[in-house]
Amino acid sequence: MRLPSRADIGRPLGPLLFVAILLGRDGVASAIPMVSEPAVSALACTAWIVIWWVTEAVPIPVTSLLPVVLFPTTGVLDVTETTTAYGDPIVFLLLGGFLLALAVERTGLHERVSLFVIASVGVSAPGLLLGFMAATALLSMWISNTATAMLMVPIAIAVISQTYRVTPGPRVDLPDGVGDLVHDTDEDPNALPATRFGIALMLGIAYAASVGGVGTLIGSPPNAVLAGVAESQLGVDVGFFEWMQFGLPVAIVGTLAVWATLLVVLRPTVEVEPGREAVAAHKLAALGPASAGERRVAALFGLVALGWLTRPFLITPVFPAVTDATIAIAGGIAAFLVPVNVRRREFLHDWEYALRLPWGVLLLLGAGFALARAFQRTGIDRATADLITAVGLTELLGLVLLLVVTVVVLTNVTSNTATASVFSPIAIAVAGSIGAPPLTLMAAVALAASFAFVLPVATAPNAIVFGSGYLTIPEMARVGAAVSVVGIAVIVVAVVWWLPVVWG
Repeated sequence: MRLPSRADIGRPLGPLLFVAILLGRDGVASAIPMVSEPAVSALACTAWIVIWWVTEAVPIPVTSLLPVVLFPTTGVLDVTETTTAYGDPIVFLLLGGFLLALAVERTGLHERVSLFVIASVGVSAPGLLLGFMAATALLSMWISNTATAMLMVPIAIAVISQTYRVTPGPRVDLPDGVGDLVHDTDEDPNALPATRFGIALMLGIAYAASVGGVGTLIGSPPNAVLAGVAESQLGVDVGFFEWMQFGLPVAIVGTLAVWATLLVVLRPTVEVEPGREAVAAHKLAALGPASAGERRVAALFGLVALGWLTRPFLITPVFPAVTDATIAIAGGIAAFLVPVNVRRREFLHDWEYALRLPWGVLLLLGAGFALARAFQRTGIDRATADLITAVGLTELLGLVLLLVVTVVVLTNVTSNTATASVFSPIAIAVAGSIGAPPLTLMAAVALAASFAFVLPVATAPNAIVFGSGYLTIPEMARVGAAVSVVGIAVIVVAVVWWLPVVWG
């Protein structure tokens, strides 16, 4: 007899809990003065949505459509206010960013960039690990962490296959097809030696993909959640430049901290067989000169990034209504107009390739903004803040640490965007109750939502490196727990001491 899966349990549990909370709505509202009946209705909707997100009872993008049904039905928000959340400017910022990222992938520019970085760091274990993590973090700032990990893992496998004189260990059977990506080796292409270096390399890719994403506003959806909620609830414009001032140093320090932790915990060593030192350089040379498509997409991406960075100084004084989303969409449209081969009518982008867009992420982001509106409208955020302050936790450092630890734990079992969406409005209310800057607690939530290192299901990069067959869940959990502790320390220092310096 097959045991019920997490999804099997979640399908009935979500609606049942929704109904149970609604049936007890009057009693809860009368027993707890700070909680209104609309707030209880919003909690019922949130319970259903979150349970389906966590258990993946249905695909996460499908669950993300539930607010459109539940909020108007229960009177939490009307349908117009609910659906406009899905058209938030931040959603269009990510849409434009995704279009540009796909154009980069289509031309292969991302592979050239990653190989160049790796080829520049030498062949020592620390150097190779840092090179892979630096390339991964850099790419993850601009293209999806999933695409970044999928690019880097085959390159890593090729490098591992060149390192014969490594710490011995049992051989690892790779999934069918993965070994075919390993070239220039006499070894069985579907088996590689299990080594501390290989494990460190795989985990380094997964973790750098997540940490690197905090460097730019489009690098990770929780960053966009912060920007959207700050605009809608605080009237504060956290633009691309403002976020990068804060996030880029955090991404750099975070990547270095994770790299150092992997070196300490795993102690990777490697001695490359003579003549096999430059696998990345050989692959880079094999690519030949940059193609017209690569050069033009690099120029387009550079122009868009320049527009984001200079908007507050050069664009806003002339066109005050132009936002980062405007620039992103303009760049995305331009990708369909910039020619690669005029005779064949080839352009940087075509719609068939653009259909690979992660539409589900955009729906998830919209659902998060709808939840944030519901929390604010019904007073859930204020009630939660009152509850926290009632137990005497009013010190900023303690609140930041509590939020970061809570979000880091939750983001290992549910979507980072969903987690950030639920906690961002609560962070605003808590900050208001103790007189702290709301962006401080919101930034703590956004960063923590991206620091999921323990489980394969936590992030797509974690799942990709685990799917390579090169490491086990206990190995990932053991190393991930140590990296999480270091990550929490980095976040606390960043939001308590660094953020006030750059954002005042």
